Amino acid sequence: MSAFVTGGSRGIGLALVQAMLKGKTFSRVVAAARTDSEALQVARQALHLLRQTWQALKFQHGDRLVTVKMDLTDEVSIQEAVKSTEDFCQGSLQLLVHNAGLMHPSGRGENSVTRLDMESFSKVLATNVIGPALLTKALYPRLRAAAQEEPSKVVAVGAGVASISTNQAGGWYSYRASKTALNAFMKNLSIEGGRHKVSAFTLYPQMVETALSKPYVKGNPYPELRSPEETADQMLELITSFGISDTGRFVNIWSREDIPW
Repeated sequence: MSAFVTGGSRGIGLALVQAMLKGKTFSRVVAAARTDSEALQVARQALHLLRQTWQALKFQHGDRLVTVKMDLTDEVSIQEAVKSTEDFCQGSLQLLVHNAGLMHPSGRGENSVTRLDMESFSKVLATNVIGPALLTKALYPRLRAAAQEEPSKVVAVGAGVASISTNQAGGWYSYRASKTALNAFMKNLSIEGGRHKVSAFTLYPQMVETALSKPYVKGNPYPELRSPEETADQMLELITSFGISDTGRFVNIWSREDIPW
């Protein structure tokens, strides 16, 4: 079985890749991350550690892992990443995980409508919704090919703020809108995918100790802050156990309860 994980360079994405490689379910894993130039702008040291981590994983797991550079805001980059992994995936894909995400280019969500700007809003939407949608499109033939044997799966790492009916606090305009739109895309995909034995569901991990959540740790509404590793283990358990009857769900991974749209 093969899997493709976006945002595979750190946080939940990296933990998912590591967990998959430790297990025996997935014989081939693609870990996709941003381009070197973007990563260098963020932190040179982080890029160096990423390379060390991926080199270590490759050394340990040999030909089970392929790493690929992919910018979700660039359709050409998405197409090139998909093409470069075609032989490795052997024409089929059992699991696609949309993990990559962007809160806001500044690192903090907008707490007022007066802070909105076209460039930032567009980048959040491109990273969190448009990019995943186009990647799904590009990989859909592989997902359908894999589904001829058993149902394949598309999984999105969701956010609690994506729920419209439970929104009482406001704020986080672009991130909230993008994650709500991602839910709508996943729900739509679950309907089409149901005709091809491709299931699609969104998993919400609550607040996890990652760079994305760092500015908001003090306001964590949950009893504890989970590590990427325990979050990845819990997510993989649900991904493995969920079947075609679970398609279209938006689920809290810890309570296993559905979250209102």
